[in-house]
Amino acid sequence: MVLFGPSGNDEKFYADGNQSSVDAPRWLAGMGLTAYEISFGRGIRMTDKTAQVIGAQASAHGIRISVHAPYYINLANAANLEKNYHYIKRSLELLQLMGGDRLVVHTGCQMQMTRAEALQNCRDSLQIILQRLHEDGIENYWLCLETMGKYTQIGNLDEICDLCALDPKHLMPTVDLGHMNCLAQGQLDLPRVFEQIKVFPQVHFHISFIEYNLKGEIRHVTLADEKYGFDLQLVMQLLRARPGHDVVISESDRIMAQDSLRLRDFYLQKNVEV
Repeated sequence: MVLFGPSGNDEKFYADGNQSSVDAPRWLAGMGLTAYEISFGRGIRMTDKTAQVIGAQASAHGIRISVHAPYYINLANAANLEKNYHYIKRSLELLQLMGGDRLVVHTGCQMQMTRAEALQNCRDSLQIILQRLHEDGIENYWLCLETMGKYTQIGNLDEICDLCALDPKHLMPTVDLGHMNCLAQGQLDLPRVFEQIKVFPQVHFHISFIEYNLKGEIRHVTLADEKYGFDLQLVMQLLRARPGHDVVISESDRIMAQDSLRLRDFYLQKNVEV
């Protein structure tokens, strides 16, 4: 069964009187959702104790936890290898305390290098990081490398699939269809995407609508903003044809849990309008 849930806390979560992510697993389960992504995008501030409490709540309520690593990881920048390793290692430590195993990672940006040079640096950095994680005794995890939404970022689908092939036991794609739609300028070829990722028995999905311009991604919107959308019925048809071990996360603006529920209902072929 595919699992559905939000990244972060919905405005309704707070309107219902909740104040902390510790309360999120119970609240999400009450909505009928089964996944929850916690973002360390702007920094890792969670304590071990909080991670353990969230993990206990997630286990009690049947919620699959994933974490988004800091946005400022740049595997293309070899000079930042130590910092990148620290961010990934610490994120994984907290993720595992929460009972999760999927860490979403941005691979980086091109900077002043050629794209080929940046991509090779990402390969080299990943191999070093994977080896060091093994040496430090960290196992049972996935680094979910994310497809990106700006042309200067490393992370189109070809690049992500290439990088994930380095270690199929620890690397899987985060297929962000909204980001990919930005790069395709609204002409996302969904059958081609799903054909390309069929070699991966598990995939982490981000499914949101994202405003874009000629440079790519601008900002996340909601599923109601169809101007920047794509065919969700086709997405779910293609998703139902996969093995069923995927997780789908909504990063919609403000109403990410409510949009997660809409995505789940689309998948279950319930009568829902977006």
